[in-house]
Formats: sequence, C-alpha cells, structure tokens
Amino acid sequence: MAVECDLTISFAATGNSLAFLGGGWARAEDAFTWGVGAESHLVFPRLVEAAEHVLMLDVVPFVHAPELPSQRLIVSVDDCVVGSSEISRPTLLGYRIPARLGRRTERMVVTLQHPDAACPHDFSDIADDRSLAFAVSEAKLLKVAHSTAARHRRLPTGLMLGAPQDRGPQDRGPQDPGLGVRTGGELAEWATRRTGLSLPQIAMAFESLGENCEFGLFQRRCDAEPLGLLRFSSTFMRNLIRGIDNGFAGLGEIDDIDPRLEGEARKEYMIHEKKFGLVYHSFVYEGQRSVWLMREQEAARLRFLRRKFIEELEAADKIFVYQFGSAVSEAEILPLHLALSRYGEATLLWVVQAERDRPAGMVEVIMPGLLKGYIDRFAPEDNAHDLSFDGWLRVCANACMLARLQRPASGFDDAASGTPSGGDPGSGELSGAVSNDGVVAPSGLNPGDPMAAAGDDEARFKVGASSP
Repeated sequence: MAVECDLTISFAATGNSLAFLGGGWARAEDAFTWGVGAESHLVFPRLVEAAEHVLMLDVVPFVHAPELPSQRLIVSVDDCVVGSSEISRPTLLGYRIPARLGRRTERMVVTLQHPDAACPHDFSDIADDRSLAFAVSEAKLLKVAHSTAARHRRLPTGLMLGAPQDRGPQDRGPQDPGLGVRTGGELAEWATRRTGLSLPQIAMAFESLGENCEFGLFQRRCDAEPLGLLRFSSTFMRNLIRGIDNGFAGLGEIDDIDPRLEGEARKEYMIHEKKFGLVYHSFVYEGQRSVWLMREQEAARLRFLRRKFIEELEAADKIFVYQFGSAVSEAEILPLHLALSRYGEATLLWVVQAERDRPAGMVEVIMPGLLKGYIDRFAPEDNAHDLSFDGWLRVCANACMLARLQRPASGFDDAASGTPSGGDPGSGELSGAVSNDGVVAPSGLNPGDPMAAAGDDEARFKVGASSP
C-alpha cells in the first residue's frame, strides 16, 4: 500500500488554514484553532484520483472531568458520514474517504459535528464563553494506492478467522481442535498444526509496538527473545506515530536518556527517553551500574534497535502488534497503520478485548494490512506477568494464517526463522482451516469458496509494575 500526503493544513496562527476553513471556527491561536458550536466545516478542492483518501486530524478535546469526560466527533463528507469517535485525550484521528465521494463535485465539504461542545466558564471562573469542542493543530489529506500484486492478494473486509462458538471434543475431528481446545499442550499442538510453526517461531513472527510489557512477556513464555525497540516500552500513540513517520530520527542521544530508580523492595532503573517519550525496563538494579554508564549503554542500545526497527519495517515480514488497555477506536488506529505502510506492505494486528459477537481468539480483516484480534482479557495494570497466554496464542495463530494469505509465499515464513510456508499438509490449513476451524466470511461469501480468502472487495500509557 502506497501512502502519499497530498495536503497538509496547519491550524496555527501562522499556518495556512484560512484557505480551507468554512464556518464554526474560533480565531487561530499560536498552535491550534478551536472548533466551536455544534459543527465546523473544511472545504477542499476536488480530490485527485486514488483508490481512497484518508483525512487525518490532530486534535485535543475540550474535557472537564467529571462533568464532561469526553467529546463526540462525527465526520461527514458532502453530507455522507464517514466516521465517528468519542475522544477523551489528545490523539490523531483518521477517516477513510472513498474515491466516489472525493470526486463527485469540484469541491469537497467536510463537516465536523461536535454535539458536546461546552463553555469553559460553565465549569470554572475562566471568563471564556466560547462553546469549545476540539482544538485542531493539523489536518492532512493522504492518498492511498494499492499495487496490482497487493490487490490480487487482498482479503475481503469482514473476513474473520476463529470459531464462532466453543466446541467440545465430541464436535470436532482429530485435525480440528480449533478454539474448542482448553489449555496447555493441546492448545500448543493446535497452534503448531494450524500455522506449521513451533511456538517460538509463532512468537518471533510478531513485533510489539509497545504500550506495555504484556506482549513481550508472552513472547518470553513462548521461549522467544526477539530484540525489539518497543518490546518492553510504553509511549503515547501520537509519539509512536511521530517516531515511525520520521524514522525515530535522533533517538539515542545521551542528553535525552534519564535513568530513574523505581520500585519498592528492589529498585530497577526505568529508562525515560525524552524525544519520543519512551519509558521502558532496563532490567538493571540499584548498585549494579552508575547512572552515567546506564546513559551511555542505553544510547548505544537505542541507536542499534532503531536501525533494526526500520529494517523490519522496510522488510514488512513481521506482524506488528498494538494493544491498549482502554478503548481505542478504528479512527485512532488508522494513522498508526498508515505510518507503518509508508515503509512497505506492513501488517498491523490491533488487539482488543472480546465482544459479544467477536469471541476470544477471533481475528478479523478491517482493511488491507490491518487485522483486529479479540482476546479474553489483558493483564492487570500493576502486573503485566498476569497475562492470558492462551488468549494471546489463539490470536497470534489466527493472525499468522490471515497474514500468510495476503502476503507473497516467501515473505511471512522468513520472519519466523525460515520455516517454509504452507503449514502441516496433514492439517488442512487453508481449506481445512477454512471449513473446519471457523472462517467466517463477510456477507455474500461462502467460507468454503476460495474467493472468501482471495476475493477483491470495494491517557495514559502504563508499564507493568513488576519487571520481567
């Protein structure tokens, strides 16, 4: 997927936003402009031809807990709703604009509805009677194109892999443990049979994008210890996207590294990196090294891991994993997916808690290169070790299979230590997994039809308190 920026609008006082603003905006301030009242408007020229466009907004909601904990935002293009979000923290938002909408008329009107706008003086003594909703600092219009090869491998949006309901031993054959397996060795055997990979190889096929230590600890439980820039790190998503956009330029400067002793009984040096807001475990404890030596070693380590991370992005062989304990909307995930895609045909696995119609272990295709996995639970905030190993293994095994379907035959398995693609020929991975192991096709597709797999369709971060 090729991603190009067609237009950047700065909402700062010295920016270029006046040429694109309709009604519903306050006077620009030093770094941003407030959307005021019930709705705001942006006016764009007719879009150039592309598979689709994405409108990205860098916003800070006006909130005041507990009276006003969040702001709702509804985005429409020429009166056609393209997305909605409920935001409680500063964030980047992305909304997909189909080609048919952007080229219907000579200009495109984007309406931002914000029904929760409120006046600051209603909550405090501040003499500001404006009805504020969101402070917008920047908007970008991105053009998205798909290569011919990628279109041929494209999986239909809505395709889901996983058992729609739990099945007991009496309901499955010897090659079909599926999500009916319970725990332990039987689950590991199922994952190996499904993917054709050992547990360490499954874990090595993924790279964590941080948020906390949980996925890194899952990899350790699989006897896999990959070197990863963000494996045991946390940062705000905006910082993560900014880092990916600029290749984490400048990461590893000694002046940006602040080792701090944290913990109770046994104090560990937690590393606080200033440029991108990374916070991560060093696994070095009080008295083992000096602060100055820690800074020098971590600077060298970060520079090495930065280079390795960029190489992984460009190779696009691994599945990148992002999970966040609190709710994250698709509009917040889309900018992260696009940032990864600028380097190559990246695959992002976005993991959330299971829902009523999305049981634990299921993985769903959201768009090309973006998968959504459902897990039974995340680890508690204060103990990343208390993770759901079985939940992560189910999600990873199903994500491996979907990623394999949409990648060239040689790419995916190279990331898992050179195992040839195709899985165990006796396990029926592509046809058997589809028919026996819970592929749920989108409306109008038969799960047993090959086209179900190959069709073409139109805040706060936290670090686990106890170190690994």
